[in-house]
Amino acid sequence: MKRNLKVLQINGFRGLLIALFTVSCLIAGFIAFPAFLTMNAWNYLSTATSLPLPLINFAEGILLWAIIIFSMFIFGKKKFIVSFNAEQELTDDEVRDVVAKIKAQTTEKDILQFKKKTINIDDELKKTQVEKK
Repeated sequence: MKRNLKVLQINGFRGLLIALFTVSCLIAGFIAFPAFLTMNAWNYLSTATSLPLPLINFAEGILLWAIIIFSMFIFGKKKFIVSFNAEQELTDDEVRDVVAKIKAQTTEKDILQFKKKTINIDDELKKTQVEKK
């Protein structure tokens, strides 16, 4: 059974126009509009404050937006974690139960290790007795 899966199919001039419209909307939404906002924010800061900043045009706003995006990509990897569900603290009874379980586990581990050691000693004793005979 042969399947012809086509993810994107552009047929004719109408399909080409729709594809160009989609690409232009993506560019406008993710590049042009944020660059326009950063340009206006920069120019506002340069005129409203006493900082000696030059005014920038739209192309420099695109570069400033690119700098912001790349710096967030490089330096912002999993450093800002926000947790909305904080765990509740344990009560004294729950802490005692946890400590008791830990003690029980450690004693069980000690018992198992002791059994292993005694089994190894028993095996060695049997081997030496067999060798002596």
